[in-house]
Amino acid sequence: MFAPLDMHGEKRAEIHRSARLSMLHERVVKRMDKVDHLADEVEQAAAALVAATHQPDRIVMLGM
Repeated sequence: MFAPLDMHGEKRAEIHRSARLSMLHERVVKRMDKVDHLADEVEQAAAALVAATHQPDRIVMLGM
């Protein structure tokens, strides 16, 4: 894939490591975007649940 750039392959290893880190960074960014989107969906569902169960005109008497 990469031609050796020096006797010990150090430059080639640096390029490979840099490419690998770049790929991993992209995966993390995509995963965080997905988590952020799912968190938004959870917040919307929680708000819908609160709105559906909130009834300010009804007073509930407990223990009387």
